[in-house]
Amino acid sequence: MGTKAFEILTDAIKEYYGNYELEELCNQFNVDVDYLGVNLNHAKLANKLINKNDYSHQKLLSKLLEDLVQRCTQRILNTTWESNVFDEQMQPQLKKLQILLSKDEGSIQVAEPKNYQFKDKSGPIKFFSSAKTAVTLVDTRLGGATFECLKNVQQPIRLMTSREPRALVDGFDAILKSYCSSCPDVEIRRHVMVHDRYIFFNGRCWLASASLDLIETKPLNIIECIDAKSAIAREIERKWREAEKYLV
Repeated sequence: MGTKAFEILTDAIKEYYGNYELEELCNQFNVDVDYLGVNLNHAKLANKLINKNDYSHQKLLSKLLEDLVQRCTQRILNTTWESNVFDEQMQPQLKKLQILLSKDEGSIQVAEPKNYQFKDKSGPIKFFSSAKTAVTLVDTRLGGATFECLKNVQQPIRLMTSREPRALVDGFDAILKSYCSSCPDVEIRRHVMVHDRYIFFNGRCWLASASLDLIETKPLNIIECIDAKSAIAREIERKWREAEKYLV
């Protein structure tokens, strides 16, 4: 398995297993664990599971992936969707690892970066219409064009912007009410520290060069984040919990 698989497995076992529980599971398969201070060394364990082909390590890896997919799915089902950005981006990656493991492929590229450049609303509309999971958009400005880009999304939508007055265009309440009349599953929150623009769905994360609301006036570049994805997801999830709900 490749580097991306190692990063995903490390993040997943750290997120979904406690130290004691994970050590007990490793002991069942006669796999040794190491510690960094008081915490289990997740990176070292993930590295061994990916690179060692003996029976014990491969059986433990198979068992872990099965359990991780179940735990990730259960958390999504049993928590409100506004608090599981990390889980939504992790679930498809874990499922892909599980499938590739069953096919015994020698090399994994979990996610090839997909970057885009859009010059008008048609591009983002098509881009967002492919969402099969909830869509999270972190943007410094929300307006009519934002909702135009999201108009074909069939999944829940959450939007986070700053508390700056200019973050919402004039007449925003009317724009939001009009949009929600046909798509009610949308939530908006405002945080004191929103300076970047991120997009999450289908287990992927992108950094946007400009606000969606400005798509008619400037080109929009969307660059996929691979290595930093989990860290970004955790930070956005933290800010979402802190942020103030926007009520019309």
